[in-house]
This record gives sequence, C-alpha cells and structure tokens, in this order.
Amino acid sequence: MRVRYNEDLSNVKNMAKSIMDLVILSYDRYDLFLTDNNKDNLRDIIEIHEDIRRKASDMERLSFELMALQQPIAKDLRLLQMAIKLASTYKRIASHFEQASLILIDYGLNDFEKDLLRRFIQSEKKMAAASIRAFLENDLELAQVTIENDQVNNDLFAESIEYIARENKESKIGAMELSEKVLLYKYFERLGDRIARVADLAARL
Repeated sequence: MRVRYNEDLSNVKNMAKSIMDLVILSYDRYDLFLTDNNKDNLRDIIEIHEDIRRKASDMERLSFELMALQQPIAKDLRLLQMAIKLASTYKRIASHFEQASLILIDYGLNDFEKDLLRRFIQSEKKMAAASIRAFLENDLELAQVTIENDQVNNDLFAESIEYIARENKESKIGAMELSEKVLLYKYFERLGDRIARVADLAARL
C-alpha cells in the first residue's frame, strides 16, 4: 500500500513538472511569434492553455484523492497541499496566456513593444524553470532567489506603462488599443507573479 502511495506522490511531482513544461513551451511560442509574426503561434498557445488547465485539474484531483486515502505523514501532507495550490496557480497562468494571446491576435506590436515582451519572456521563462526545480528538489535558496527575480517583471511593467502614457500623450495610440495594451502588459506582469507563487509554494514544502 505504501509503495503504491509513494508512486502516486511521485506522479504528482511528475505532473507538476509536465505542466510547467507546457508553460515554458507557451513562452517559446510567444518568442516565435515575435520573430515571425505568425499568429498560428498564438493560437497554439490558446490550445496549450486548455492542456494546462486539464492537466492541472488532474493533478488537483489526484492530490485530493491521496489526502483522503490515508493519513499522510507531515511531509507528504505539505506536498499534497502545495500541489493543490500549484494546480490553482497553473490554471491562472493558463488564463493569462489565453487573454494575452487574444490581445496579440487583434493588435500589432512595434519594435519597442516587441522588445518589452521579449524581456518579459526571457525573465519569466528563466523563473519558470527555476521555480519548478525548487519545487521538485525542495530548494529553499533557489525558491527565494526566484521570488526576488520577479522584481524584473515589475520594473518592465512600469516601463511599459510609461511608454504607453507617452504614446497616448502624443496621440499615437487609440483609446481601445491603449486599454488593451495596458491589459497585455498587466497579464505579463501577473504571469511573473504567478510563477513567483510557484517558488513561494516550493519554499513552504
């Protein structure tokens, strides 16, 4: 019984890793879009969003089942509790990906805006890899560093808002596009927060 239980605990970790792989794949698709302007990459991200949500629900369900199956030891209980919270975080990440992609399908980007998004992507993709590693390896130091690195995304968001404000002041952007672009940058800033949340969960194991 315990052997099977340990195998299922290992499966929870494997599921967490496979979902983060999809998150990183989504960032790769954004990078491709910024390079070739092929909106099929954005549609791929929307499809991946569904995979992330489905797999997150599967991980959440398994974690609840394991908690109900027997009284887990404290370490296992923490893992299952954090996995349930992680599943919720993954679903939010997927939602942000979907909404950002829909905006990018409707509105073009100039070179400065592409550079902003590339910097968001570079920062958050690195954080994503580090945060799941911290979660799987119970690496508190790496988790803390990853959380601190989210400041890069906060700074990028501030820079993007300053840029949008200048564009608006100079009447270079319409009201609807302005509001959508603010949302776009906010989604990327929130993605950084969500990924930092993964590292925060790792720090609680």
